[in-house]
Amino acid sequence: MRWLGVLLTLFLAAVGVAVGGVAAVAATPTVSVVQDAKLGPILVGPTGMTLYLYTKDTANVSNCSGGCAALWPPLTVTGAPTAGTGVNGTLGTTKRADGSMQATYNGWPLYYYAADTKAGDTTGQGVGKVWYVLSPTQAAASGGMAPASATPASAPAAPTAAPAPANASTVTVAQNTKLGPLLVGPSGMTLYIFKKDSANVSNCAGKCAVAWPPLAVMGTPTAGSGVTAGLGTIKRADGTAQVTYNGWPLYYYGGDSKPGDATGQNVGGVWFIAMPTLAAATAAATLPKTGGSPLTPIAGAVLLAVGVGLTLRARRRAA
Repeated sequence: MRWLGVLLTLFLAAVGVAVGGVAAVAATPTVSVVQDAKLGPILVGPTGMTLYLYTKDTANVSNCSGGCAALWPPLTVTGAPTAGTGVNGTLGTTKRADGSMQATYNGWPLYYYAADTKAGDTTGQGVGKVWYVLSPTQAAASGGMAPASATPASAPAAPTAAPAPANASTVTVAQNTKLGPLLVGPSGMTLYIFKKDSANVSNCAGKCAVAWPPLAVMGTPTAGSGVTAGLGTIKRADGTAQVTYNGWPLYYYGGDSKPGDATGQNVGGVWFIAMPTLAAATAAATLPKTGGSPLTPIAGAVLLAVGVGLTLRARRRAA
């Protein structure tokens, strides 16, 4: 009977190890390290989205709130942040004005970027020359508490740095010292186009429209100096009218803070300044002139077959 007791003890021990192993599965780390093909090892959050620092922050102090925080959402936690493999710096937290706790790395408050849409995106790198990804060896943030008189820096969802003067034209041409003539809105802020849009169709909504606010208008857009033609509007999903130029929907960029800024140029390889010489946008998978729905594969095949048949018949007659 003694051997039965030994077997029972071994069985219970095995079950205990198995159960303990299941219970020991670690939760997803708050901060991990991934390898980026261009930037090398960088820090990411629990969902794999890239993390950024703001050079206008100081040690354990965030100076990004309001519109800035809408564009650069803080990485918040409810407890102590946890480190994944390769995270060799110091994780901590800082308390934000709204009471939430923001994760920090070597004293740098950590942020996401609203324009990043999937893990691996790093479109926030270098934005405004103040936003950057973090490497695991990121140097510690310097400085103490922000002065009491300091105002949180912001990158507003809708540019407000230069209020539009009365009766200002909707779109005007301005001269940029590096990029040449470009289109600006009534406040003088640079306007952009999105290469993934098509003729009179905006494909930028949700988080994209937070980072790239559409140029909205009530009524008919007016042309200022240098704009001779091409202005129009399209209706967005929220009912607002967005201004277009030669069929291209026009946008501001949340990373620009004053007239003359053009930090959105070539962001992600799909955002570019709107130039007065901008060629007309082309339709994407729509029937021109009729504005009909995209052709289905079957309909397209039928039309192709008919076209081939007519061509062969014409050749026989010619022969």
